[in-house]
Amino acid sequence: MRSAARKDLVSFALPGICVLCAAMAICGWDTVRRGGSLYTLSPQRVVGLSLLLGGLAAMLTAQVTLWRFYSSTLVIRDGHRLITHGIYRFARHPIYLGAIVGLIGVPVYVSSLYGLLAMLGLVPVFLRRIGMEEAMLCEEFGDAHQAYCESTRRLIPFIY
Repeated sequence: MRSAARKDLVSFALPGICVLCAAMAICGWDTVRRGGSLYTLSPQRVVGLSLLLGGLAAMLTAQVTLWRFYSSTLVIRDGHRLITHGIYRFARHPIYLGAIVGLIGVPVYVSSLYGLLAMLGLVPVFLRRIGMEEAMLCEEFGDAHQAYCESTRRLIPFIY
């Protein structure tokens, strides 16, 4: 088993937690400052809730597809296989896509422009981790991973 836990912690977890906490604090502050109810469903709130639930659904689908190869840290286990079926036919990193979409849904739901801008700060953090993960997978699976990269988009199906 190979792991990049220390590098993962420093490059992804700590910056990600800091940005996420700041964004959620901004969303909370904007909500308190306006004093509105979070329980009325305006069209904007429906969009925010849809983004949140859609992102969570994509993450869950991807985790179930990976099944025993899923880990919250970057790790290659004994007997690890490259998963290219299911949701992974459309994007190489659907868990990160789901997380980004779901987290963007929170400031949309609470109508926080500054929260949205802060939440977008997570995108470079996720992109850095994607690079780390791709390097690890390329080292482990070589030509098979390279062929997969050529046939599937990194994050956004059919686009990027």
